[in-house]
Amino acid sequence: MKHFFLAALIALPLPALADDEADILTTIHGIATAADAQDWHRLDLKLSDHVILNRLSLETEEGARVDEQTVVDVWAELLSRFDQTTHAITEIEITGNSTVVARATAQYHATYRLDAQTWEQKGQLDYILKNTNDGWQVTALNTTPEWENRPLSDLLAPQPY
Repeated sequence: MKHFFLAALIALPLPALADDEADILTTIHGIATAADAQDWHRLDLKLSDHVILNRLSLETEEGARVDEQTVVDVWAELLSRFDQTTHAITEIEITGNSTVVARATAQYHATYRLDAQTWEQKGQLDYILKNTNDGWQVTALNTTPEWENRPLSDLLAPQPY
């Protein structure tokens, strides 16, 4: 009888947590996929009404608490300048998860191409997500760059002919 109750207690919450974790992973990967596809509506769906960012843009080191449309507008303006962007998100670890709030960390490798030039940056992302009627959404995102091949401003500067 004791083993039956233990098995029941372990089995009951696991599907919900597994579903939540899968949905959290989908949200995290979905942000990168939407940004690279420049699908700003899909990006908007992954963000909470207000998002706290330690860096509003890779061009600045200024953080902000902004509405999701501001994030989408700033990212759209920056990313549309490039011929191609790739945001590879790896090593995602969900470090805290309830049915309402979750924390996660990940490694990123961003690659932006413009003409024949490339800018790359690697680092860590720290997320806080909340579970809403629309699914898991990011409420805070902390970007910690650890390496880049050159300043992004060099790539965006007008090139002499």
